[in-house]
Amino acid sequence: MRSVVLIHGWLQGNGRQEPCEMLAMRDVPSVPGPAVFSRCSVMEAPLDLPDGDYTVTFDGYIVPARKEAGLWIPDGATAALASTGKNSDPSQPSSSIAEAAEILSVLRKRVA
Repeated sequence: MRSVVLIHGWLQGNGRQEPCEMLAMRDVPSVPGPAVFSRCSVMEAPLDLPDGDYTVTFDGYIVPARKEAGLWIPDGATAALASTGKNSDPSQPSSSIAEAAEILSVLRKRVA
């Protein structure tokens, strides 16, 4: 089943970690398994975040995000990966910048 969902998550990148809201398509497979999120687009985030690459973590998932010229650009080929089970609570960061860069690399290879 496919639906559009509003996701409350944590945006990480450029030395910052901030709460955000993101719209995404959520596909739940007909067989047991994790949901897949696509067409993720940040809708609400602090205005003072600099342009660049970010990751959004939520409910055990992580997806890439990019801000260019002050606008959030959806990654048209985003396929969320289940994270390594780390908490998305800001007091316990879900990933380091190095881990986020590695995850972005994996996502891009899966899409290409």
